[in-house]
Amino acid sequence: GKPALWKAVADVSTREEFNAKYGDCEEMDTADFDFVSKVEPFQRALAECNKDILVTGRRMDQAAQRISLDVWEDGKRTLNPLAGWSWSDIIAYADAKGVPVNEGHNFAYRAQAPIEATKRHLPNLPWEKVPLGKPFWQCTEKELKGDPAAPITYVFKSFGDIHTTVPVEPHESERAGRFVRQAKTECGIHTR
Repeated sequence: GKPALWKAVADVSTREEFNAKYGDCEEMDTADFDFVSKVEPFQRALAECNKDILVTGRRMDQAAQRISLDVWEDGKRTLNPLAGWSWSDIIAYADAKGVPVNEGHNFAYRAQAPIEATKRHLPNLPWEKVPLGKPFWQCTEKELKGDPAAPITYVFKSFGDIHTTVPVEPHESERAGRFVRQAKTECGIHTR
């Protein structure tokens, strides 16, 4: 296969260097954080690739701002081939075709009581991280909840920044765990 092009925040290689240059991500203005950690590296990568068309994995069911997402956005020269797909379509295709998925999908977080979404990013939470050995959607309820069954089980359905993305209950929207504690649903990569 073709190797991936990886871009990081300009001129930093560790969290300590990031903090020294920009400040702690928890204390930064979210638009500033998104720009230096996502938008600028993404724009730099696009310029380096020198491609005329951007292909994304965005879908209409992911957020209210995407409800009218076109497959082809001429002004942006962006192709969204999965625009009409649902979460169920994605996981069915991944399973049928053996598409590799993020290993973070292979864990359940079992808790005895609900944990507020705005707190699920904190360390040392009262849950048990359990390896499932396969993506959570391939598990039975008993495999997800354990024996005896945990009253609450969380899974990562979507992945983003460590300080703004949290696991959600399996029945919740994949975007329910994104941008927690923030009044937004997009980071800016697709909107700038």
